[in-house]
Amino acid sequence: MELLVGTAISGLVLASAATFFLFSVRSFAAMANYTDLNSKDRLASDTITRDIRNALSVASVTTNQIVLQAPPVGGNNTVTYTYDPNAATTSGAGMLTRTDSSSSRILLAGVTSFSFSLFQRPGTNTSYNTFSPATPSNTKLVAFQWACSRKLPGTTRAETESVQMGLVFLRN
Repeated sequence: MELLVGTAISGLVLASAATFFLFSVRSFAAMANYTDLNSKDRLASDTITRDIRNALSVASVTTNQIVLQAPPVGGNNTVTYTYDPNAATTSGAGMLTRTDSSSSRILLAGVTSFSFSLFQRPGTNTSYNTFSPATPSNTKLVAFQWACSRKLPGTTRAETESVQMGLVFLRN
């Protein structure tokens, strides 16, 4: 009888330890996923911000694409950011690509939404953070916003999500 009780208690302790171990492994994987996504979000945001600040002007813009005229003045250098919502990625979401005159690279994968917006220089007597919409020819501010998500292996729903946005002045 004592052997049966001892075996039952040992089984409960082992089952509890296994459950705790599996929960810990899943939590660690989720934290690693958040860390990696945050790192890639920051790199993409820093790259876009640097290119916008260095741009001479905005050549063209759509919701999913912006073409910046890059230095030197009078040159044909452009930097293009394109969001393709139909790109095939492992997460099933789209990707953000940066293309310049010499290369093309994927900045972000797993992008679920993305947009660019253009604004004019704020007036002297306007309220804080009130910007008028602009065209490429009179743009002074560029806003960008995206959302990314990822799935942990073995799951069917998004486990990690992040949203980034920025408002950057052209220095021209």
